Amino acid sequence: MRRAPAGARSGTGHGTGTSTRSSTTDVDVVIVGYRSRELLGRCLDALTAAAPGLTISRTVADNHSTDGTLEAVAARDDGSRAFDMGWNSGFARANNRAIALGDGRYVLVLNPDTVVRPGALTELVRFADAEPTAGVVAPRLLNADGTAQRTARAFPTPAAAVFGRRSPLTRWFPSNRFSRAFLLEGEHAADAPFAVDWVSGAAMLVPRAVIAEVGGFDEDYFLFWEDADWCRRIRSAGYGVWCVPTAVVVHDEGGSRGHGWSARSIVRFHRGAYLYWRKHHARHPLNPARWAGAVVLTARAVTLILFHQFARRSL
Repeated sequence: MRRAPAGARSGTGHGTGTSTRSSTTDVDVVIVGYRSRELLGRCLDALTAAAPGLTISRTVADNHSTDGTLEAVAARDDGSRAFDMGWNSGFARANNRAIALGDGRYVLVLNPDTVVRPGALTELVRFADAEPTAGVVAPRLLNADGTAQRTARAFPTPAAAVFGRRSPLTRWFPSNRFSRAFLLEGEHAADAPFAVDWVSGAAMLVPRAVIAEVGGFDEDYFLFWEDADWCRRIRSAGYGVWCVPTAVVVHDEGGSRGHGWSARSIVRFHRGAYLYWRKHHARHPLNPARWAGAVVLTARAVTLILFHQFARRSL
C-alpha cells in the first residue's frame, strides 16, 4: 500500500461542534436528503447488514423536503432520526449539522442514492483502525449496472476538464494514458487499498478526531466540489485519503437530485469549481489565474446550459 505524504499545514472549514469524547458508537452515519424519500429508505435498509459487529447511529438532515421524508424516517424501527434544516441549505451545511449531533468514533458521510453492500462498512472501519494515516477512507463506488464510477482519483486540475471521467475524450478514448493516469486506473484494477488525492462525498468514512482538528465541510460550497476541498484540507493536515476497493457501495449517481443535469445543477457545479480553484490555486485577488478561471468556467457553464436547452427542445 502507498502511504500518503504528510502535508505542511491545516486547512480551515466551518466548525461542526464535533466531540471527541468517549463513545460507545463506532460510526455515525449521516445522510443529507432532499426529496429523496424512496431512495433514502433503501439506503437505510442496507446499513444493518453493512455493519456487522459495529454499533452505528443513523441521522438524516433533510433540506426541507415536501415528500414525507421526515415522517418516513420517524416511522422506522432501527433508531434512525431525522431533522428539518428549514430550507434547502445545501450538502455541506446540512452534513455539518448532522455530524455535530453525534459522538461516534467515525462519521460516514453517505448519499441517499447509495446502497452499502453487506460487510462494507465494517471493512472500512477495520482498515481505518489499522492505518495510522487514515483521514478519509472510501469504498469502491459502482454504478447501478455494476460498472465502476472511478471516483477515487488525483486532485482536479485544468487538465481534468479534458481527461476527467466525464470528459468527451475519456468517453471516446477510455484507454488513453492521460485519463488513465488522472483516474488512477492502475490502482483501481487491484483489490489492495491504495492512497489517493480525493474521493467522492457519496460515501466517505472520516475519524471524528480528524474532523475536530480540520473542521467539517466548507459551507461556501452548496453542492459539488466540497468533497475535493475537504480531502485536500485533510491531506494538508498530514492525513491520508484511502480507497478500499473490496468494500463496495452502489451509487445510483444523480438519483438524489434527479438524473441528468439541469441548468441549476450546471451553474452550481461550475460555481463550486471556481470556489475550489480560487481557494487552492489563485488566492490573491490580483492573480491572473483567478480571473482566467472565472472566464473559462463561466464560458463552459454557458455552453453546457445552451446545449442542454437545445437538446431538450430537440427531443
